[in-house]
Amino acid sequence: NIHKQYIDAGSDIITLNTFGVNTLKYSADECEKMIRAAYENAKRAVMESERKIYIALDIGPLGRLLSPLGDLDFEDAVSAFAHTVRIGNSLSVDFILIETMNDTYETKAAVVAAKENSSLPIFVTNVFDSTKKQMTGADIGATVTLLEGLGVDALGMNCSLGPVQMNEMIDELMSYS
Repeated sequence: NIHKQYIDAGSDIITLNTFGVNTLKYSADECEKMIRAAYENAKRAVMESERKIYIALDIGPLGRLLSPLGDLDFEDAVSAFAHTVRIGNSLSVDFILIETMNDTYETKAAVVAAKENSSLPIFVTNVFDSTKKQMTGADIGATVTLLEGLGVDALGMNCSLGPVQMNEMIDELMSYS
């Protein structure tokens, strides 16, 4: 029903309800069941639409910091993201949305996993605070440089601040991209 409401409101893209689904929080089987169920819900809503609607596999942060700030190894992060990507890729989603990332190292792990396990387009959004930095210190320019270097198809920001504050950062983001 939520997907239908977004479509009825004019959205051309809907995301799977998979933001927090990963193998660090759930078993591999549970992850697969949740991702497949999320896809079926989205697909049902798309089938009822007369317009072309795109479905994105939604990937959010893993919920743990990567070392050296935390205890999660880079390769373990890539593996957790890769599991989600492989399932989403098998379901005929249109692209991968890696969103609400606040650490460039974790962002890199997610993009590497997506690139190694899929040929789908990759969109990435990061969060910045009022000092225009991510939680781990990267500024907008460094983030854009990383994402473009990794070859993502679209990049942006979301969520950490309101639209007024983020709007003030868009020009800077665009000046680097």
